[in-house]
Amino acid sequence: MLWLAFKTVMHEKLRFAIALIGIAVSAVLALIQVAIYLGSMGNATAIIRHTEGDIWIASKNIQTFDFAMPFLAERIDRVRSLPEVLWAEKILLFWGYFKLANGGREQVQVVGFNPDTGIGKPWAMLAGKPSDLKGGNYMIADKASEKRLGRLELGSRWELEIAAKRHAFKLVGLSEDVRSFTTAPVLFVSYDRLQGLLSEIGWGDQTSFIVAKLRDGADADRVARVLRDSLKDNEVMTRNGFIARSIRYWTIQTGLGMAFFLTAILAMAIGGAIVGQTIYASTLAHLREYGTLKAIGARNGEIYQVVFGQAGASAVAGYLIAALTVGLVHGALEQAGVPLYLDTSVFLGLFVVVLAACLASAYFSVGKIRTLDPVTVFKA
Repeated sequence: MLWLAFKTVMHEKLRFAIALIGIAVSAVLALIQVAIYLGSMGNATAIIRHTEGDIWIASKNIQTFDFAMPFLAERIDRVRSLPEVLWAEKILLFWGYFKLANGGREQVQVVGFNPDTGIGKPWAMLAGKPSDLKGGNYMIADKASEKRLGRLELGSRWELEIAAKRHAFKLVGLSEDVRSFTTAPVLFVSYDRLQGLLSEIGWGDQTSFIVAKLRDGADADRVARVLRDSLKDNEVMTRNGFIARSIRYWTIQTGLGMAFFLTAILAMAIGGAIVGQTIYASTLAHLREYGTLKAIGARNGEIYQVVFGQAGASAVAGYLIAALTVGLVHGALEQAGVPLYLDTSVFLGLFVVVLAACLASAYFSVGKIRTLDPVTVFKA
């Protein structure tokens, strides 16, 4: 019966081509939407995921890394006082402006970390070292930021505007794959230097985050509960909890994630509808043949295999075209700055969805065969 399904599909080349185009277009759209969503969520949580630490402490009611508010840095002493804590470090986050070579300005996200410990540093370096930030107005920029900031060369000097005051910084390193959900370029500087600049505008000894590493990571939930009791004015989260909170914020509260999924679902529905219509038309065109099969003893289940086989063949062929297409344009899209995350699990997961949609759409044709009377074969 599966061989019959394959022969039927190949015999009706026009209908098969229409089904393939519908599936391929919808699958390409769904793949890209899911990949952009996953890539965007990866960017939104990149610094959290790449920073070694089991517990994050931030301002009250924080939703995501990008929108941190300052709090007293001295609270790190309470964290370090716990016997379960191996070490604790501070990370500063501030928004500033980068003066471009043409005189314009570009908003940037400035991250301050301790160059001695490297907690909060860029995780992939093309040139320079995180420790090069020590001792002055030095910064590290991401290579991908060149599209927004202009050509970045080691040793070049740039002007940063932080809290309405301008400061000259020397570029001593280039990172790779450090991007934010907001698409703003990310710059890294020394924590002490950034804190010193902010102190000039009245910040005092404040920080944006405290990151703690435990002697046993399995104690993270329990230690977080203990810290919540002593740091009632802060949010105390496990690393995974902060990641989940950030994803939930961008996905649900902003509605951006739901928009991606809605587009993907609509694409699958359109592809399934095209396949369903194509197979239904094919079923109507071959009712006499199916009636003949039933008349000579074929069971409904065996004929169902033909219909579902046609849907499965269309799904496999159409999805292969879509996967190859996405694979070919993947590099170009990333070069254009589109955040994409694609791996084997994404391709396999979407294939299961596409296959299920196509098989479900074939159900209407199955209903037509179920009620088919073999006697109709012998009517004039």
